[in-house]
Amino acid sequence: MNSFVNREDELNVIDEALSALQSKHRLLRTPIIEFYGVRGIGKTTMLRKVQQRCSEEHLRHIWVDANQTIPLFSRQIINQAPTHDIKPRRKQSDKDLLQQSVNATRDLLEQGPLVMLLDSLDRNNEQQLRWIESLLRNLVDDNKLFVVLTSTSELLFDNDRSVVRKLTPFPLKPFDRKICELYLEVIGNQINAEIRTLIYEWTRGYPLAMDVMLQAILNEDLDPRQDKDKKRLLAILTEEVINRGLLANIEASERDWYQELLELYSVPRRFNLVIMQDLVQRFAPTRALESSLAYVGLPKRINHTTDVLSWDLHKAGFAIDAPVRNLFLLKLRIEQPERYLAIHSFLADINQRFATEVPGSDRVRYLEEYLYHSTVSKDTSALPQILEQTVQQIITESPESFLQFSEEFKRDEELKEALGSHVNIVISLIQQNLARMNRQFAAAASGLNRARYLQEMFYYIMHDPEVIDLPTILRENIRQVIEEESPDIALKLYEELARDASFRDLLGEDFDRFYTQIRHKYSLEG
Repeated sequence: MNSFVNREDELNVIDEALSALQSKHRLLRTPIIEFYGVRGIGKTTMLRKVQQRCSEEHLRHIWVDANQTIPLFSRQIINQAPTHDIKPRRKQSDKDLLQQSVNATRDLLEQGPLVMLLDSLDRNNEQQLRWIESLLRNLVDDNKLFVVLTSTSELLFDNDRSVVRKLTPFPLKPFDRKICELYLEVIGNQINAEIRTLIYEWTRGYPLAMDVMLQAILNEDLDPRQDKDKKRLLAILTEEVINRGLLANIEASERDWYQELLELYSVPRRFNLVIMQDLVQRFAPTRALESSLAYVGLPKRINHTTDVLSWDLHKAGFAIDAPVRNLFLLKLRIEQPERYLAIHSFLADINQRFATEVPGSDRVRYLEEYLYHSTVSKDTSALPQILEQTVQQIITESPESFLQFSEEFKRDEELKEALGSHVNIVISLIQQNLARMNRQFAAAASGLNRARYLQEMFYYIMHDPEVIDLPTILRENIRQVIEEESPDIALKLYEELARDASFRDLLGEDFDRFYTQIRHKYSLEG
């Protein structure tokens, strides 16, 4: 990466820690910070930024590259003590590399605050991980030490609670569209706006892929809008990001196996062992394992060298890390469009079937994935009916299931993007049902709560994108409220709605009539 952008939240945490480290009256709230993410996401760049901050603050710091043997790792720590003009006060004759590293670090800490930067930790290197865990256990109680780690996946120091309690993990994510634009303006300002948009759409803000694509465009004068150049760009991305990056440590004879399975498992957004087996048997039969039981160890085998497959708690399933998944999806869509559609169609059907077999939150998630894969694989003319039937199915399931779907859909940018212009169908159905639910809640409530539920009902009506004549709908609902509610409730509702400028603007003079009608009902009932 040639520029540093989109890491302000992380830097704020770093600055807070460095400030506390230098204060005599504050304790570090985050003694150990871990930045993790796939190769090329910007972890080492982030660590260099921390190093720069240390230099600016005149803080002692040591940098250790964990991507080496334990003796070399230890020697890096031991040898950096003298670079800080510190004469070791303890004899360094102990053959125990761990103790020597601890002693060297403590010598530095006796001189004042210290920042330890540990780059490229490997979760799959059990021996090294336990060694580092022991090192931290011996040092972590010193309030003058601040440790920053980087790794491809979140580390599990599960042998020592004292280390776990003081570790705060931060996943580094790809750039969003806005930051991608800023990044490209800094390092590729000669690229026109249309091609910048395509760079984002191809790479989804994955910094390594962005750099590779940008350099290919500039160095070889390639245009991602041209079919022949698309194939060349894709070949470069595959070689530089996948083969030399993600699969760099894998024997050439095994790369095809990893590429085919990672490509296949990048199509679903979430999957379990059953889906893993079904996908292989249907679309990569030569890679099929000997039994269903053998698939239990498949995620570990994939992760041992790639570290891109993880269990997603939110999705309740396995998932390929987004930057890698997007790249494999791009490759499959461009190189094998028929296979791309066939896999999506297969996944739409299998998720729809699973939704009929399980209850509760799992059922909702399967229906969400059915919708996602349907947007890609089903005929566009059939989508409105599929969307309406599926959402109505969730609505009738239970209020809890509907609310789960409503909240998850709100955050599901990938599904909303896939739906395109059809997204308003789903939003409208959600808004309509939320409005009905709040009307029901109001009927069972009293006083201020009753008025607030009615206010929420109007809010959801106002934000229904499929309503054609919103002022008329609002007037009709106001008329019903005045007829059915007491003047006290209607007046409280009026006072709450009066605070919403957009509501007043929509109704115009009718909003003033609303108040007049309430006062008139007051006088009649008085």
